[in-house]
Amino acid sequence: MKIVKEIGFDEAGLWRKFKSGSQDALGIIFQHYFRELYYYGLKIIPVSDIVKDVIQEMFVQLWGRRATLGIVKNIKAYLLVTLRRELIRTLKNAKSELLDEGMKINGFIISTEDFIIESEDRVEFNEKLAASIQSLTARQREVIFLRFYNNLDFPELAEVLGMNVQSVRNLLFRSLEKIREGLRGLGLHKTDNLEIILFHLFSKNHKIL
Repeated sequence: MKIVKEIGFDEAGLWRKFKSGSQDALGIIFQHYFRELYYYGLKIIPVSDIVKDVIQEMFVQLWGRRATLGIVKNIKAYLLVTLRRELIRTLKNAKSELLDEGMKINGFIISTEDFIIESEDRVEFNEKLAASIQSLTARQREVIFLRFYNNLDFPELAEVLGMNVQSVRNLLFRSLEKIREGLRGLGLHKTDNLEIILFHLFSKNHKIL
């Protein structure tokens, strides 16, 4: 991780400093991961204030019980797991209230706003790509987002999703195949490198968030 390397810490070392009570380590972790946590959170609960509150409370809770936390070698995956659990708990408690306010909760949300449209000839492709992704199950959309936006590898995906690595591989494969089916009409040449396209589209949006 770039910011970690710049200050001479590996993730395990940074986590140890956090556990020992370093507010500098807390600040680095919060600043470095907040954006990814926030954007991921919006996919589960599309309410900015709620997501921000849950993230803030999550860090307060982690800081308060830091001494009892275990060894963490991958901070991002650990935080995503923790945030996912807290958001699902919040969603279960608040879903009826959100529905009363007219908000539609559809699991994991991905739309054309998640992609950077570079030119007019990309508009149709991006719209169909977003529609194909939205036709996936919530679990499939989540693995796509975590893989191509958060850039998680298979062991990290397995940790966040609570699955074994082979199950994650199968889930991602089925998800990509379903997306390809939705894009067939645009020409096979545009779907041959679908994974590269997804990394490109999500990563460009990542830079401006």
